[in-house]
Amino acid sequence: MSEATDLNPFDPAFIACPFPAYTALRDSAPVVHVPHGKGFWFVTRHDLVREVVGDPVTFSSQVGSLSSVVPGPELAAEMARIKVGSVPNIPTLLTLDPPGHTRNRHLVSHAFTPRAVRAYEPLVRAICRELLDGWRDGEVTDFVSRFAVPLPVRVIAHGLDVPGDRVDDFKRWSDAAVAFIGSHLNDEESLAAARSDVELQTFLLDQIEAKRATPGEDLISRLVHARLSDEETSGLAADAARQLSDAEIVSIVRQLLVAGNETTTNLLTQTVVRLADEPRWWARLRDEPELIGPAVEESLRLVSPSGVNQRRTTRQVDLGGVTIPAGADVLVVYLSANHDERVFAEPERFDPTRANLGDHLAFGRGIHFCPGASLARLEARVALEELTSAVAGYRLADRDHLAWNDSFQLRAIRALPIVPTMGAATRPA
Repeated sequence: MSEATDLNPFDPAFIACPFPAYTALRDSAPVVHVPHGKGFWFVTRHDLVREVVGDPVTFSSQVGSLSSVVPGPELAAEMARIKVGSVPNIPTLLTLDPPGHTRNRHLVSHAFTPRAVRAYEPLVRAICRELLDGWRDGEVTDFVSRFAVPLPVRVIAHGLDVPGDRVDDFKRWSDAAVAFIGSHLNDEESLAAARSDVELQTFLLDQIEAKRATPGEDLISRLVHARLSDEETSGLAADAARQLSDAEIVSIVRQLLVAGNETTTNLLTQTVVRLADEPRWWARLRDEPELIGPAVEESLRLVSPSGVNQRRTTRQVDLGGVTIPAGADVLVVYLSANHDERVFAEPERFDPTRANLGDHLAFGRGIHFCPGASLARLEARVALEELTSAVAGYRLADRDHLAWNDSFQLRAIRALPIVPTMGAATRPA
């Protein structure tokens, strides 16, 4: 067995800088067993990642936790008590295989039509300008709390018709939705996450009931009233429900919170870190805003905010010359694949003029390609347009002491103090 006994992806030092380890794995062990947690397999090379995500029959998305930590009887009992009466946490998109996934994908696509996504642009732009209005020239500003967090939170909260006085709660619920991904929680953190999840469910069930009676243009209304067409039911079981259940909507929204909040925050924050080291590109983006769309794609490649995704083998399989047993957890490392020098020349270089920007895997590939990718791209593009228009330049207040979270799957910077130089760019109206 190919095994990386000295690799611990839960180590804070690895989370802060995994790139040397991923480079070494791509070269010497692109398919390797990592004996931490319950034990899992890393797949780090671009071609092999694509092979995995392109075969949902062999590599199932119906997976469980990577943690080897089993809750003690007291913690398990308390978590069960907290969740009494809540809806079951059922697989719907990210952790479901066809044909169930196919049905749900069709229904969710009703909420992300091109027209529906385009309608968000004025809102995103207005939020960006409001957030930037509080910035001052030469004044230390935490980019995370003053821009990267509130922007996607307010966008997705608007999309779910969350009242303004509940937005802070909504952020807390969003944090709880990602708390168990790629990190270990203590008992207190586990209980807090469980309580927040029940609060989120209660809010969403109330919203679902209200939107069923009085629909609007929000995401929950679209999910509640989405109905499969005759064409979309082709190939599904004869008894496949044409509409989503309440429990399914709650599960889908929980996944949208991760995709719509945490990953966008991570993308924007790490892009700003990278461009602090590339001031000439910041200047070019101010002068040539047509480069901002490609710059978003290059940032997605470099940052890969949802950097690691999980699968489980349904049979013994040979991958890259390595035999993986049935029932094994397999992690496709998009963050590594997107730095693969076999695909991207000088992969650590930021270059939005690359000819093959479309080869990145930041949104996945195949049947589990991120359904909210178009909205994420719009948010990032508009954010960079407004940032580069309002900010002439900036520096990081403390580049050498970035505070990372404790998840190797959704690695994120907790705070990013910057010192902006404000100055509006001259652009066509």
